[in-house]
Amino acid sequence: MHELKRTACNCGFTIRTHDDETAALMEAAFGGMSRRVPAADAARRIFDVARKGSGYRVTNPAAGESILPDEDALLFHIDKDITIWLQLERRDLFFIHAAAVARGSRVIVLTAPSGTGKSTFVLSLVEKGLDYLSDELAPVDLRTLAVEPYAHALCLKSPPPAPYILPSNTVRCGRRYHVPLSGPADRTRTLAALVFVRRDDERFDRLRPISGASAAARLMANALNPLAHPGDGLDAAVTLGQAVPCFELDIQGLARAGREIEGLFSMLEAG
Repeated sequence: MHELKRTACNCGFTIRTHDDETAALMEAAFGGMSRRVPAADAARRIFDVARKGSGYRVTNPAAGESILPDEDALLFHIDKDITIWLQLERRDLFFIHAAAVARGSRVIVLTAPSGTGKSTFVLSLVEKGLDYLSDELAPVDLRTLAVEPYAHALCLKSPPPAPYILPSNTVRCGRRYHVPLSGPADRTRTLAALVFVRRDDERFDRLRPISGASAAARLMANALNPLAHPGDGLDAAVTLGQAVPCFELDIQGLARAGREIEGLFSMLEAG
């Protein structure tokens, strides 16, 4: 039996597998997440993954048994189980459906609805040397503005456009491409800016500042656990919108948009 032990938001989880191929799949999907040992009283979750015919059986003591038809469904099931579980265990954090990249101790959170292309954008930013925290989940501590990493394999629905290429260790499951990336070192990373990315008919070349009120409204549209916070999450969204500079960015040109993010990091570092 193989065991993969990782941590997210100081909550430990273990994925047990019974064959080398499934163990390698779990390593590719979740191996880049934090190896930090959680606090003794931190919540833990266990997944037992076994092959069942052409699919898989996942047994979870907290949620029972699930039968999944293929690798794609397996990864989706475990990933969503973990993200929902974290929201229940860490109600103190404000969970945003967003990507996050870092340089040094500063984090830029990139928020957008599904299908906007933020995962492809994040892959292009990682190629520029930025640190990968997540492509879909940004849990923020409202007291300290620390951003917790959720560095599962970056997930793409299609290959990136030229000149970007998928790394050789990419795993294809069904119609999705899972790109294993090394997670960040286990140190505090602080939210430094919020960027709301767009890809629509209104094209513009530069980062555009937006007001804290506009940022709060957009955060509410992408908040995952608003009911866990006062004012049904509005207080948290207003706090974040006022705490850091906020922008919107058109990402239809990945190279240009990437230069804007690099420039924003430089501006933030210069104070």
